[in-house]
Amino acid sequence: MTTSGPLLLFANAKLKRQSRHSSVRVKWLSHYSSAQQILLVGEGDFSFSLALANAFGSADNLVATSLDSYDDLLRKYSKAKSNLKSLRKMGATALHGVDATTMKSHGDRTTRRFDRIVFDFPHAGFRGQEFEKPMIQYAP
Repeated sequence: MTTSGPLLLFANAKLKRQSRHSSVRVKWLSHYSSAQQILLVGEGDFSFSLALANAFGSADNLVATSLDSYDDLLRKYSKAKSNLKSLRKMGATALHGVDATTMKSHGDRTTRRFDRIVFDFPHAGFRGQEFEKPMIQYAP
């Protein structure tokens, strides 16, 4: 996979092995570890981020973003508010109104490096809203 554009700043970062990890057992969930700095792009209701945080027992290593504003998230997803509250309690950074194609221009995020960038469900380019039942059931 070739990385270009705004995400180049985040790609191929070395694992941050800070002193806090030396005394704490590193936990793995599939391709992700509690020792990795993980950027989650385009989160819907933040349930995937929360699942990682719960598996790791902490979310200090997670930055989760959504294209939607906070208010739009609350309108679209019934569990977004509680998921975000739990994530923040566990130490995650949650950012809203973040377009993955323009992340380079997002201030302090341009200097932070990540070991994993996760974009689980990018927009498929169809007409309609992802949360509408016909769009969910649509399979080309």
